[in-house]
Amino acid sequence: FWHDTLQNTTHPWTNTAAEVAGPNHNITGLGFGKVIVFNDSLTLAPALGSKLLGRGQGVYIYDRTQAGIAFNALLVFSAVIENEEYNGTLNFMGADLILAPSRDISVVGGTGDFEMARGIANLVTHSIDGDTFIVNVT
Repeated sequence: FWHDTLQNTTHPWTNTAAEVAGPNHNITGLGFGKVIVFNDSLTLAPALGSKLLGRGQGVYIYDRTQAGIAFNALLVFSAVIENEEYNGTLNFMGADLILAPSRDISVVGGTGDFEMARGIANLVTHSIDGDTFIVNVT
C-alpha cells in the first residue's frame, strides 16, 4: 500500500509529498502544471504502522486541462524495496486518473531482484482521508 500525504497544514510534519513547481496562477482551476515530489511509505497492509516494504519515490505532474474528466496526473516513480526478502527497485510511469477507483500504470523496468521487470501494475484507491491517499499497488 502506498501512503501519500500532501498539504496537511494541521500536521505538516506528516507530509510525504510537496509541491515544488507550478504556474504562478491556476490557469484552469484544476492545478494544471503543478509538480509534486514524493517520498512515501510502501506497506504490506493499509495501516501506516504495518510492515514497511520500502519507499515510493518520484513525481507527479497535474496535467488535466478541462473540467468533467477524471483528475489526471503524469506519474513517474520508483518503488525502492529494501527488506529481508527483496532488494531493488520497480519503476512505474504513465497517466494516473487519480480519482478513478482502479487504474493501470506501466511497469517500465527494475533493478536488483526486479531487474528487467516489465508489465502493468494496477492502482486501486483504498481510501482518501483529507490530504492522505492510500493506494493498493498490485
